[in-house]
Amino acid sequence: MGNASVEVAEYIKALTRVQSDVLQNLPDLGASLASILRRVRAGQFPKEGKLANGIEYLVHGSGCLFVSVDGHEIDVDFLANGNPVFDAWRIERFSLSRGFTPVSTAEELTRACRLMVSSGTLEEASRGWFAVKSEAVAADQLIGRDQG
Repeated sequence: MGNASVEVAEYIKALTRVQSDVLQNLPDLGASLASILRRVRAGQFPKEGKLANGIEYLVHGSGCLFVSVDGHEIDVDFLANGNPVFDAWRIERFSLSRGFTPVSTAEELTRACRLMVSSGTLEEASRGWFAVKSEAVAADQLIGRDQG
């Protein structure tokens, strides 16, 4: 597996782990990590904070940046149905937060994601936007993308 493929796989593992940790720590969110975004927009939850398990979060635009207790940055955007999507920039940011050098280029990361699409691990929700296969739908439905 090439360096870019390893970086993508590590990002996916970190995303899966942070999703599980956040939902366990905040059972009121239900089964959707995107509920944090909806709650912030409704004024029911602070835009940024630190959970009891040490994970920090910052809601932005159509998504959220999560920082694990070891400082790794997992940034996602959310589709209208609440499923997380990511692109090469988010994988690069994650890799940099882990101290990887050199970091694969965005083109290499996108190619690695597309290989994972071919193998059935990921779906390309929209050009350059990827989701774990069971969570993919069209990325043009990103929460807030078409909303003011």
